[in-house]
Amino acid sequence: MAIKSSTFGRVELSGEEAARFIRHMKEDKPNPLAQASLEAGRRLRRESKNKEVVRLSLKLSHGR
Repeated sequence: MAIKSSTFGRVELSGEEAARFIRHMKEDKPNPLAQASLEAGRRLRRESKNKEVVRLSLKLSHGR
């Protein structure tokens, strides 16, 4: 396998894995669920800076 990593080192990609990673970064579209999660986290962080208590709500769903 062309991926090398360790607890104290970096991750290295070579060959086809490296080429695919570069294509992925340039061409693939961002995941909308990941973007929504990131924005929710940023909003929570902004709110928590101004308050001692932050209220969270949890939505449970079955399946996707």
